[in-house]
Amino acid sequence: MTDISILSGDAKDIATIMPVMNSAFDPKYGEAWTAAQCLSLLALPQTSLLLAERSGKIAGFALTRWVCDEEELLMIGVAPEHQRKGIARALLAHLIEQARQAGRNRIFLEVRSNNSALIFYQNHGFEHCGTRKSYYRGINGDRFDASTMALTF
Repeated sequence: MTDISILSGDAKDIATIMPVMNSAFDPKYGEAWTAAQCLSLLALPQTSLLLAERSGKIAGFALTRWVCDEEELLMIGVAPEHQRKGIARALLAHLIEQARQAGRNRIFLEVRSNNSALIFYQNHGFEHCGTRKSYYRGINGDRFDASTMALTF
């Protein structure tokens, strides 16, 4: 992971993450956000964008928000050509450390219940704490449950 740098981003970096956004998420599940949605999020207080740079290119990102002592990982994405190379692990480790240093007690996330990322999050200490029935809507109208997970410090 030494060739991975985690940087703080902001609204000016949205155009940079959109190619990752559009390639990292399978369109059949309808999970990718638009640039306008990302900009709207970052216009709010207590939100952050983390960028993962590898070999001089943005290879991944994470979007988060927090309230009081809880942080929510809204989205983490890694470009397909950079997957399975430690990018998501580096982003998550940075987010966890940043949350701890800020005095947060818990990180929440939601992930599609049939997403292989469930195992990734479990391997990093996140535990299932709820289900949102039919939370995700695919482009063909299919509905998918979301698994709510939490990491408590």
